[in-house]
Amino acid sequence: MATELKVPSLGMDMEEANIVRWLVEEGAEVEKGQPILEIDTDKTSFEIESPATGIVRGIQGAEGATVPVGATLAFIAAPGEQAPASGADGRAKADEPPAQQTRPDAQSSPAPDAQADAQADAQAPQSNGDRRRLRASPAARRAAEERGLRLEDVAGSGPGGRVYLSDVLEADVRQDAPTPEAPATVAPAPESISPTPAVADGSRREPLSRIRRLGAERTAKSFREVPHFYLTRDLDVERLLDLRERLKERMDPAPSVTDLLALAIARTLKAHPRLNGRYVEGELEVRESVNLGIAVATGDGLVVPVLKNADKLILKELVPAAKGLVTRARDGRLAPEELSGGTFTVSNLGMIEIDSFDAIINAPEAAILAVGRVRTVPEWRDGEWLPRRVMSGTLSVDHRVADGADGARFLMDLQAALTDWELLL
Repeated sequence: MATELKVPSLGMDMEEANIVRWLVEEGAEVEKGQPILEIDTDKTSFEIESPATGIVRGIQGAEGATVPVGATLAFIAAPGEQAPASGADGRAKADEPPAQQTRPDAQSSPAPDAQADAQADAQAPQSNGDRRRLRASPAARRAAEERGLRLEDVAGSGPGGRVYLSDVLEADVRQDAPTPEAPATVAPAPESISPTPAVADGSRREPLSRIRRLGAERTAKSFREVPHFYLTRDLDVERLLDLRERLKERMDPAPSVTDLLALAIARTLKAHPRLNGRYVEGELEVRESVNLGIAVATGDGLVVPVLKNADKLILKELVPAAKGLVTRARDGRLAPEELSGGTFTVSNLGMIEIDSFDAIINAPEAAILAVGRVRTVPEWRDGEWLPRRVMSGTLSVDHRVADGADGARFLMDLQAALTDWELLL
């Protein structure tokens, strides 16, 4: 029986992806694990590998198409075996791009996706007397319904005018804005995501990258739905910095400040399960392992690769693993499993001279630690002022699963770990 090749999920927040390019053609022979196509998601781009050895049959979705999670992309069949006519649910699932795109190995008869498009067109609302297919993500549809907006009135910024959640939120803001006294000329919705021309005051709009769009949607949702509170204290890092200097001569690769913080945080969290859990329908879900998210700034926006089982790693294992995640994040080469399953996140802006900041929780996690730069402050000790190196640590906590005392105890224990490294190594 032919094996289905489907769009994988990177986590609960992922709903769709774009096909960048097919690496094989219809009828090609492939080995299990061989890359079949490249997919672009809101988080990263990656290659989907063949789930079996065989022949590629029934390719669905052209390059540039938007496809939902779980959609069937192709089948890997045995020699002489033909692919089923459609996916497992009996219908084609790929959301095709504009009409000029063509499907690989296209036939003269209508493809399953074309038939699905025709059926959708027949049911789509009318706009100016013309029927068109209404393209929108599930999140955009829900948001429009909640706000009483007609999707056909929202200008989509995606491929073929596809409506994203951010488009709905923007339309909602415009709807609530005061009506200007002077009439304004409304330009037709753009057919692409190219920057709009400058207006009279010199301003212009530019499209956000997919990663920044997702970040905007997720942080807005988290800040709106999760009751945040914040705890800040200066962490004495004298011994952390001394340890790093010693290890620079003995370890390759040498640990960074973030690497050493990651080790201390992961070990400390084991004694604070509330901060390593999450809120689920009135209950606290406790996690057995610490999967530590490390916030990484890239050219396209912020991504949070996850260091799995960080509490079980010794320093010589954690350092190369963390550095590899950061490198792949900046190169856009993260694997799907490296972007999901986080239980706690650390975000360090100290390297770009930020003293302190409040971070938004990376839901559904319960907490995030924001770290600032190393500063030298005076401390009165034994009758004299002495310099002391510190960095701020601001803990953002979901008040549904933990309170101020829980967070304060975590920061106190983290300070103890940064001071007495022998307890961790």
